[in-house]
Amino acid sequence: MMKRMMFTWSLIFLGLALPSFALKANDDVSVQQNSGAVADRLAIRELVESYNAAVIEKDAVKWIANWVEDGVWNLGGGNIEGKDRILESWLTIMAPYEHASVFAQPIFIQVKEDDGTAHWHTNERLKLYSGDEMLAVGRYKDRYVRINGVWKIKQRDYSVVFTSTRASESSE
Repeated sequence: MMKRMMFTWSLIFLGLALPSFALKANDDVSVQQNSGAVADRLAIRELVESYNAAVIEKDAVKWIANWVEDGVWNLGGGNIEGKDRILESWLTIMAPYEHASVFAQPIFIQVKEDDGTAHWHTNERLKLYSGDEMLAVGRYKDRYVRINGVWKIKQRDYSVVFTSTRASESSE
């Protein structure tokens, strides 16, 4: 029972228990197309791949290196502002997980000069130390900035599209 309660609270803390939201009126699907230099869009894609790889490796140093100092992260429960607070939150979120896998597919990536935006669908598989597992499909709406020729994450806003949980046999 305690394991199940911890798992439920973990999901709530992650923001994964929140319902997904439909496209807002200002999310005009017709403008959700790739734009900007291919090299810049590839660099942003590689940035997100680095972010995801760091999650899989549980490497906090690599993960936070993808962010700007004044970055903003929102998992559905409000903005987490600044690199130090973002890292502190990520470490807390990752603590109950034995393994976390995150893979992303871009909906679009747009670049104009030193600013970029993208929307991503994510596929996530999470396993708690208790053995309980969760699958999630999510959506990130991102902003990026190029600093000294390197793309970094300025803001990531996450929403849940779908989740599924499976309790380990020992916690049922």
